[in-house]
Amino acid sequence: MNLQEPEISPMDTRMRSKKGGPFPKYLYDGKPNTSFDGSNRKSTCACLLYPSNIGTVSSHAIQLVFAVFGKFKMSAAVASNHLEHDIRTLAQTKRIRVTEFFQDFDKLRSGFITDQQFFRCLWQTLGLKLDTEQEAVLRQKYDFLRNGRFNYKAFCEEIDRNFNPHDLTKDPARQRVEAPEFLGTIRTVRPLTPTQEDVILGVLSRMQQFYQYHGINLRTCYEDFDRHHMGVVTESQFYRSFPGPPDVSESEIALLVNKYRDPGKPGLLNYLNLHHDIVAITGQIVKQKQLTPTFERSVDYVPLQPTSDPTLNQIFDKIRVAVFKNGIRTKEFFKDHDKLRSGIITENQFICGLALAVGKEAQLSRPEIQKVVEYYRRQDGRVQYKEFCDMMENAFNIPNLDKKPLQEVVRPSRGALARTLKPLTDAEEARMNVVLSEMAEQVRRRRLMMYTYFKDYDRGKAYTRVVTPLQFGRILHFLSLNVTAEDMKLLCKKFEDPASGDVNYPAFVQCVDKEFVGHTLEDADISEKGRTNINAPEKTLQSISNVSFEDLMSRIRHIVLTNRLRVNEFFQDYDPLRSGSISKAQFRRGLGLLGLSKLGIHDLTDGHYNVLIDAYQSPDKEDQVLWTRFLHDVETVFTQPCLEKDPNFQVPPQEIFRVPKPGTVDWEQSTEDHQSIFEATMDRLRQRTNQRRVLTKPVFQDFDLHNNGHVTREPEMASLEAKFCNDVGFNYLQFLQELEPREQQQFMYEKRLEELRLTNASKKLPELNIAEDLEGVMMKVKTKVSKERIRVLEYMRDYDKLRSGRVQKISFRRALDLCRFELKESEVCILEDKYQSQGYPDFVDYVKFCDDVESIFTFKELEKAPLQEVVQFKPPEEWNLIN
Repeated sequence: MNLQEPEISPMDTRMRSKKGGPFPKYLYDGKPNTSFDGSNRKSTCACLLYPSNIGTVSSHAIQLVFAVFGKFKMSAAVASNHLEHDIRTLAQTKRIRVTEFFQDFDKLRSGFITDQQFFRCLWQTLGLKLDTEQEAVLRQKYDFLRNGRFNYKAFCEEIDRNFNPHDLTKDPARQRVEAPEFLGTIRTVRPLTPTQEDVILGVLSRMQQFYQYHGINLRTCYEDFDRHHMGVVTESQFYRSFPGPPDVSESEIALLVNKYRDPGKPGLLNYLNLHHDIVAITGQIVKQKQLTPTFERSVDYVPLQPTSDPTLNQIFDKIRVAVFKNGIRTKEFFKDHDKLRSGIITENQFICGLALAVGKEAQLSRPEIQKVVEYYRRQDGRVQYKEFCDMMENAFNIPNLDKKPLQEVVRPSRGALARTLKPLTDAEEARMNVVLSEMAEQVRRRRLMMYTYFKDYDRGKAYTRVVTPLQFGRILHFLSLNVTAEDMKLLCKKFEDPASGDVNYPAFVQCVDKEFVGHTLEDADISEKGRTNINAPEKTLQSISNVSFEDLMSRIRHIVLTNRLRVNEFFQDYDPLRSGSISKAQFRRGLGLLGLSKLGIHDLTDGHYNVLIDAYQSPDKEDQVLWTRFLHDVETVFTQPCLEKDPNFQVPPQEIFRVPKPGTVDWEQSTEDHQSIFEATMDRLRQRTNQRRVLTKPVFQDFDLHNNGHVTREPEMASLEAKFCNDVGFNYLQFLQELEPREQQQFMYEKRLEELRLTNASKKLPELNIAEDLEGVMMKVKTKVSKERIRVLEYMRDYDKLRSGRVQKISFRRALDLCRFELKESEVCILEDKYQSQGYPDFVDYVKFCDDVESIFTFKELEKAPLQEVVQFKPPEEWNLIN
């Protein structure tokens, strides 16, 4: 019976093995299954003749056919074709060009080698050991002359070719022979039920869609574990680096493990076969799309509220606003599809790029995207994306504006860039009003400042003014503003940001906290030309407030001087261009950070703020404040600018800028009656304190809860109040200074500096336990070398790159320090004088020094003095070294 080669592709082989086809039915562990009848013998022959494990099963495939189906006789041509198919598959699997290895045996390039060389090359190259019958099949086909020489060129052409050029009846693309599986692993030895095969096929389809969308390559996920590039990893490594998708359950992953477990290597999984299957599914989907005339365009988002039939201009306006607000570079989403940078891509690529770029941010629906596609579509069906990107990149801007100074830029309409709240149904709106009113009542009654709690969770790269729904619920629970689960969903739905899906917490706080004022359209101070009211009364300091500008600046200078504040750091971040002016809101925010607020050092009222605004108003821009002028006026408390230009200028002392607290009475202008009463009262209190030994400060500190040096006033102490009271309270520290005067502590800093300078200027301390002559110094060095076995020459030669035998004195000292000899200054000077190099006063002959030190072990050039007696050096006892 002449069996023809079945025409099945590697993809068909994989898909048939998954569906429980002939492979898992008739082959298990490389052995024929005995449960078959005569009707399925052809399928079993095909299975045995097309194994994937060439190194183990395919070498015995023909023997299995003749042993099991002896009554089916195959022709030599069919056996040769199948054997060549197995060899071709093995060569493609190992990525080997067999021609290069046969040429090493053919020095004359005659195209013929001996049969021993031929089979040896197959064994050494492919690891394939053929039996006698297989060798006979190849010898019958390629030994033309029957002289024991093989025509290896014809064999290599048969193995390396992708299709048969002489067979014109078949498509060359369908004749391509590819390796069905990596490393010849037989997956069909793990037969699964048809239900399990269908489950695995569905999992592979979901994995292919997930990997294609996210750009994941399964092969690269496991290559770090596969150091030898064998295509296999352990089960734990497979579980650890499994890239998803997240909806794959543990049971489905267990099926994948059972499916792709390597039969020849227990405990290992062939991840490369899984990768090839996913790639094959991708190719199959592409072929189906090519055969299908129409296809469905998918957009990976769900529009919140799609309009029925929006006009094209309205769609473009929505896209412009989304691009401008989110800072989207639209070209980045299209140019990857345009490899030639022609400005034209396919319709599906344009839809995917537009949906990925602004689909969610602009809330575009499918009809709206299709309208944009139709507007930029060419006659050939492709889309001109470059024109669309140019229009979006220049949203609310004009390119090359520096060359068009008179061009008017189109600005977005007022409120177009603001975050809008999502509309709800009437029933939901009614319930929302009830929930917000209840929460607002609790916030008002408990006086909660909610904005700061939300802001603590908004600490990313910048203040995004949104928090996640989980964080939103945690903050409400922390503030004891508990709501039901349905109301929480309703709140998240109402204040949801359409782009990110997070909660817009400033809008929520503004709804429940009446004292919090966020940014609204009415707060914007827009000054337009021609709209200035000429009849409006001119603002003056008297009309704004009765606060004196000089007193206010004196108070601010006192705060800056007392707390040593750098005013520049609180305003310069608002002026990135260093123009010297910022907006009024930014100026007040900087004053608040400086400590001029209700929660800071000094309460800056609206009247105080208006006085500062009127004083530092920018003459060019009505909504700007010259903060650099304010900085100059305030920081004069420290020093005057440009002192280097006027060296004779007398800087005023800082004490003149210190002002008493508001409400302090000028005691110098008080009446004589008040002064006499005060002196009599202080004498009586001072006498009582001295007699009873009373510690008065702890008594006052018990009433000073804020620890600011003040307590509240008492009505019976009018005279004391007139002396020590101000708007903060009773200044008891000043009172105690008058009551129990103490000696003023001397300022010892300058005195200590002078003592330190004199100490540093004094002479060096005398040296102790020094050697007074060269013999004593050398004895100390030799003792150290003898005990610690130090090679002095190794430390010295590093400073003599030219090997001249001499080094500088400073290098000589450095080398001695590295040897840890701990020599004193005078001892080092003795060595320098002794071994000073002749002709070079700044150098030391270190070679001679090292020879004298090394003489404790042996004499130099002892071979020239054979009669020299070497005496071993004995270091002195330690108790003799102690003076």
